[in-house]
Amino acid sequence: MNYVNFQVELTAENAPKIDEISQLLLGKAHTQETTTKPTDTTKATAKTTTKSTADTDEMSLADFKTAVKKAKADHGEDFVKTVLVDNGAEKGTTLGRMVSAIEAEDYENVVEKLEAGPAKAEEAEEEDDGFGDEEDASEVDAEAVKTAAKAYAKEVGRDDAKAIMLKHGAATITKINDCSVKQLQAMFKDLTA
Repeated sequence: MNYVNFQVELTAENAPKIDEISQLLLGKAHTQETTTKPTDTTKATAKTTTKSTADTDEMSLADFKTAVKKAKADHGEDFVKTVLVDNGAEKGTTLGRMVSAIEAEDYENVVEKLEAGPAKAEEAEEEDDGFGDEEDASEVDAEAVKTAAKAYAKEVGRDDAKAIMLKHGAATITKINDCSVKQLQAMFKDLTA
């Protein structure tokens, strides 16, 4: 009888291939423990135990790669690479190497971030960036900006002060009251720099 032997290195990357080969060879018995009886040429008993990826709690590498490919198509490669780097992959390597660098127990967490997309990630960052914007908003009000604009006009000149005010949306000193908090903060920063 003729035989064909294949060797597949037992690594995490090859796990899906090994699983597929086992399913092809063993069929329904793939998820069960099987014992092969010795043949005439061998006197040893071989015992093979395999598990389907569905039996494990962790996501398989193949499923993870599929999720990464989908996120790349949906949100772009730059976003995918950013998420992978944030979760332990080395920056500046190929996407394939970055995927391989992620630990199996982190797959589900990374996939959640990839599925959320860049908009959700930015919203999460904007929720609380730790800079205390609310405190800054209370410190810089329209009156403080007006005072800074008048002082700047005396020191540097009216034209320069007016240019800064126009840049941030106020044509005159009285129009400073109509500016948003961000405009006031930016104007104040420029006037006091």
